[in-house]
Amino acid sequence: MRIILKYYWNKSSFMRWSPSGGQRWGLGLGVAMVIAVTMALVMALTSVAEAQWLPAFGRSRIGTAGFQFLKIQPDARSAAMAGNAINLVNEPGVMFWNPAGLVHGADRPWAGQVNHLSYWSGIRMQSAALARRMGSSDVMAFGLRYLQTGAMPVTTEFQPMGTGQTFNATNTSMGLAYARPLTNRFALGLSLNWIYEQMPDWRVHNATVDMGFRYDIGWREMRLAVGINHFGMNVTPQGRLLRPSLSRTDTLGTFESLAPPTVLRLGLSGLVYRDGEHKIDGVVQLNHPTDQAESLGAAMEYSYRDLMFVRGGYEHQPGVGQWPSWGLGWSLPRSFGNLRLDYAFAGRQGLGPVHRLGVMVAWGSVND
Repeated sequence: MRIILKYYWNKSSFMRWSPSGGQRWGLGLGVAMVIAVTMALVMALTSVAEAQWLPAFGRSRIGTAGFQFLKIQPDARSAAMAGNAINLVNEPGVMFWNPAGLVHGADRPWAGQVNHLSYWSGIRMQSAALARRMGSSDVMAFGLRYLQTGAMPVTTEFQPMGTGQTFNATNTSMGLAYARPLTNRFALGLSLNWIYEQMPDWRVHNATVDMGFRYDIGWREMRLAVGINHFGMNVTPQGRLLRPSLSRTDTLGTFESLAPPTVLRLGLSGLVYRDGEHKIDGVVQLNHPTDQAESLGAAMEYSYRDLMFVRGGYEHQPGVGQWPSWGLGWSLPRSFGNLRLDYAFAGRQGLGPVHRLGVMVAWGSVND
């Protein structure tokens, strides 16, 4: 057995040499094919299998948190990878996942990102992030998320088809992030956020913290990242709500407190294959939310000369009929810096597809 294992290890060595003498990094064709086939089987089987890989510890907690719009993946790149984004770098939008990833952003001193999401039932969501590198290491960033439902009909128990009135709901989140490397491999990040939800008769706001770290293992571009998102206190909505009955209309002015949807994420990413102008990165991620069952995800990103990108991912969550996600990216080097366009497709059974579009721009002198 030891001889067989040694043979296959050498047969699929982690570092190959091309005939021209150049270094060729990869897992070896055999190992790379095994990983690719395994991930394809995982994505296919988990989408239809009833058996649970992870215990559904969170099922008793479903529906116990507010501010649910924070769970919506805000940018196209992370959505194409099914939210397996805690290890992402090279863009300001990583502040929504792990602020520590801002340290290894674009080589330009300024970077901005805008994303648009067309959600179900006419709901729209926009997100934006702006990052500024301070010197050669520290990074500060500002992020904004805004969701609006549009006009929706008012319905009651006695008028389920509508009263003739309409209402709008809005959700807003603004955050300021700071990231700093402590060593050449270890980085920390922190983001302070203000969250606001408004309905016609009530409103609620809260303050939350995102924090995370990222560690470069130093082998095959492997990175370990841990992050906590939406950590904050319970808050109580303010306002008055009318509840009609057969004999009278009651006015409710007391509400139950709401907790933010805190989630702990653990991710491991690394280089799967590299051969000249072709590169494949892979990531696995474990999610532990406070108000839902645990989930496990995996994703890959293929790049050609760092100009064209193909992405795909899947998140397995018990009881959720989620489709595999995929997306495309196109980087356009310009005289002022770099421009990148992103598209993502995702969806869930019974609800239909969701499309996202994103634009990222990096500019400024490299020496700034």
